[in-house]
Amino acid sequence: MTATPPPLLLAGLLALAVVLAWVRLALWQARAAAAERAPAWRLVLLVALQPLAAALLYLTLQPPRLPGSAGTLVIATADAPRLDALAAGDALVALPEAPALPGAERVPDLGTALRRHPGTARLRIIGQGLRPRDRDAAAGLPLEFVPAPLPPGLHALALPPATAPGAAFRVGGNVGGVPGGSVALHDPAGAVVATAVLPASGDFDLAGIARVAGPADFTLRISDTAKRLVEATTIPVVAAVAPPPRVLVVAGAAGPDLKYLRRWASDAGLNLTASIAAGAGLDIGDAPARLDAGTLARTDLLVLDERSWGTLSGGQRGSVLAAVRGGMGLVLRVTGPVPDATRRQWAALGLPLGQAVVPVRLAGGEATPAAALQLGALPPDTIALGRDPAGAPMGAWRGSGRGRIGLWPVTDLYTLALSGAADRHAALWSQLFATLARPGAGSPPRVIGPPGGRIALCDLGFPATVTDPAGATTTLLADPAAPGCAAYWPSAAGWHSVTSAGKAWPFPIVPPNAARAAAETRAATLQLASRPPSRRIAVPDDGARGPSWPWFAAWLLVSALLWWLERRRALGSAAADGPADI
Repeated sequence: MTATPPPLLLAGLLALAVVLAWVRLALWQARAAAAERAPAWRLVLLVALQPLAAALLYLTLQPPRLPGSAGTLVIATADAPRLDALAAGDALVALPEAPALPGAERVPDLGTALRRHPGTARLRIIGQGLRPRDRDAAAGLPLEFVPAPLPPGLHALALPPATAPGAAFRVGGNVGGVPGGSVALHDPAGAVVATAVLPASGDFDLAGIARVAGPADFTLRISDTAKRLVEATTIPVVAAVAPPPRVLVVAGAAGPDLKYLRRWASDAGLNLTASIAAGAGLDIGDAPARLDAGTLARTDLLVLDERSWGTLSGGQRGSVLAAVRGGMGLVLRVTGPVPDATRRQWAALGLPLGQAVVPVRLAGGEATPAAALQLGALPPDTIALGRDPAGAPMGAWRGSGRGRIGLWPVTDLYTLALSGAADRHAALWSQLFATLARPGAGSPPRVIGPPGGRIALCDLGFPATVTDPAGATTTLLADPAAPGCAAYWPSAAGWHSVTSAGKAWPFPIVPPNAARAAAETRAATLQLASRPPSRRIAVPDDGARGPSWPWFAAWLLVSALLWWLERRRALGSAAADGPADI
């Protein structure tokens, strides 16, 4: 069987044949006698039918392709169920994690499936959902997701951040498929720290204490109603000893609030220096404060009250605000009536004060001897500093450059320590200082990303390396698009160590178990399906070629007409010369 020439070559040969036919007609018409020349209508038909016959012959040899039927591409993922039947035009493909399904075409990824099925109009995902490998290919496409039931076990987990030795931490999450079950948190020695019975929603929140410094592996155990173990997962906890912040308190007068603040700071191990004005130029604190650029650069948190703020010159206030923009924290503390000029200056910083004085209430709702000056209308970028049981902010702070400015309008806070609520007094000051103080130079790097995949390590100083649990060391390359960050792809679970600026920091890699991985995959696929389509699936015109016989029949008719016209011209020429035998 002779192969058909390529389309371009075939079109060129047919075009050349048409041109040669036209040249032959022109030469015959020019050389023939006047009586033998073809009439104009016949000549026009001969000229017009030549390219038409060539086009029909081309379509006979190269029939047009038929457009593919626009159907649904059914994508089988993990735990996909068997399908009884597919609709007309639909196709079933199975990704590598899908189970064996009859009639399913195996594909390595979703992109390959879309290229193999160009006539697809929409996608239907069945099973647990699309893994990260395939989500970019599905983004923006018309998508329907039919999720499979999740396996029983831990579906969500919130790991605790780094804490201090002896401090409490919390572990929360969600368990599915274990109705009436329970969760228990065990310390590294196996002792039970906290337990809870699972409600109908499956949510839980447990508390523990990091008793010693360094990394520790707690264990979360999930049991059913018969006390059979359903699942156990590791809860990594890092208790790091952070250097205490350097705090400078400049007070306009002595008072019991300042006395108990200094006592708490001493008990907490803070490096606090106080400068307390006593009038007539006397200072009864640790040392007179010099608010110059050098002192402020060495200070992590500066605490001023309305009196000490009012005594600052314009240049000193400018130096303080410049230090805040450089990273220092600033607390504006209310100890009594606030002058109008100070109110206007603090309002210009985005921290306005109101006029009413309200009692401070604890978590139980009972009033305390402490009082607070109500805040004014806060800007949208202001964040609350503690809240009362009604949800109203007790104080507020906002960012300024690399630092933070906070307003603390609570007075007589020392009465909490005298009324048996010393822990609440300490917690309020601890929260205030921890929120506003400059982050220490020894702060651990931030770990960003899913624990089972590629992560980013930020706040690094280079050169930096990571050591995995087996002792293998990887040198990190700085990301030019994200200063201070580097990418890392862990190959093993467990405790890793990142060395930056000459100091090593432990961080855990806890890949999700099967139930949690399925829940995360389902959530990501549901998010894809909820978005409106932003692009259509391209349908290239590369389907099967249509039948050639209609084009051949048309070419045959046109060729017969051309033959008849040529025959009429030959008969006319023979009649002019004499009788002709037919």
